[in-house]
Amino acid sequence: LLFLLPYSPDLNPIEESFSALKAHLRLHNQTIRNAADPISALTQACACITAEKAQAWFIHAGY
Repeated sequence: LLFLLPYSPDLNPIEESFSALKAHLRLHNQTIRNAADPISALTQACACITAEKAQAWFIHAGY
């Protein structure tokens, strides 16, 4: 049993994925609220997350 801090983003891979999504949206100057098609903007941002990146985030978190 591992006790973690109440909030430990370094040990939570989902934080890395949200960071990648936000970085992609910023890089392409898109905001979900102002996009003509917000679903499309979010889908494109999700496409930037690869299996290799996800695996690296889990390894970085110690899983």
